[in-house]
Formats: sequence, C-alpha cells, structure tokens
Amino acid sequence: MKHLFFILTFLSLMACQSQERQVEVLIAQLGAPNAPSRVRAYRALVAIGPEAIDALIVGLSDNNPQIREMSAWALREIGEPAARIVPALISILADPDENIRVVGSVALQNMGAPAVPYLIDALNAESSEIRLNAAYALGEIGAPLDAILPALIRTLTDREWNVRRLVVRALVTIGTPAVDSLIDALHSTDPDLRRMAERALSDIGTPRARRAIAEARRKFSADR
Repeated sequence: MKHLFFILTFLSLMACQSQERQVEVLIAQLGAPNAPSRVRAYRALVAIGPEAIDALIVGLSDNNPQIREMSAWALREIGEPAARIVPALISILADPDENIRVVGSVALQNMGAPAVPYLIDALNAESSEIRLNAAYALGEIGAPLDAILPALIRTLTDREWNVRRLVVRALVTIGTPAVDSLIDALHSTDPDLRRMAERALSDIGTPRARRAIAEARRKFSADR
C-alpha cells in the first residue's frame, strides 16, 4: 500500500509538471506569426482555466506585444478569481504600447462589477496612465454607482490634467445619475473641484445640470 502511495504521488507530480510545460508552450504560441495558431493556443489556455493564470500573468510582461495582448484576453475570459486577474490586468494599463493599454481597459470593462473595487484603488496609482485608464473603465462599467461616483468625484482634482479630463469623460458617460454628486461638488470650497464639476455638468447638458451651473455662478459671484 505504501509503495502504491508513492507511485500515485509520483504520477501526480509528473502530471502537474506536464501541464506546466504545456501551458508554457501555449503561452509561447500566443505570439505565433499566424492567427490560427494564436487562436488555438488562446482557446486551449482558456479551457485549462485557473491553472493557467500564473503563466498568463507572466505573459502580460512578455517582450512580444502579441503575447501580452492575447494573455490579457485569456485572463479576461477565465475571469475568476477576480482577486488574481483584475490587478494583473490593471498593471497593463501602463503598458508602453497604447494598443495593450486599450486591450487592458476593454478587458476590465468586460469584467464589470467585480473589477470596480480594484479600479477604484487604481485611481490612487503612481502611474497617471493607470489612473486615467481606470477612470475611463469605471465610467464604462457605470455600476455600482454608490461606489463609482464618490471615487470619480474625488479624482476630479487629480494632479494630472489628462486624468482629470478622463474623469470628466467618465462622469459624462454615466450621465444623469451623476448629476446630484456633481451638483454637490459644484458647491465645494475647492475651486478646482468646482471648475471640473461645472465642466462635467456642462457636457451632460440636461436642464437641471445647466440650472445648477447658473445658480452656483450666481452664488459665488454674490459671495465675492
């Protein structure tokens, strides 16, 4: 019986090593010059599922942009656990290749609500590329509003203009549901926050948004 146990343990280890090698080969094939080979490797990795995640995360930093892109799509397709996949996808929002950054953003948008807490945390990232792409993705996901709106409003005063611009764009994408939060921001004591909130309300352009802008202007003119 003891002998059988060691045999089964050895076979199990060999099977694990065999799968690890298979995954490595498939990751390399994601960079194949012909599309059918890439697609076959992609589908095989998705079929392997969670056991391929670690290797796919490594693939996100490969020198070959095709491997980085296909790794991102495969991770998005596997989807779970979000705690492992979403932070890895967020990391490529700062990729030097613009196409890879777009792929990362779209993959995160497609993941939806499970990505939201991690994207909100990413609004505080050191990289401005990560912050602006996280803001854009949050605007596209759009729910849950009670988590997304306060985070975006806070980020209207980001130190980088491009980040603030994408936050405004995200709030405009959310549209009417963002108006109440933006009106509150319009009456802030922070002039930078008021200015960006006014810009977002102006772009949303509903009658209520326009009235709020006019009222805030009158209020702050009277206070001078």
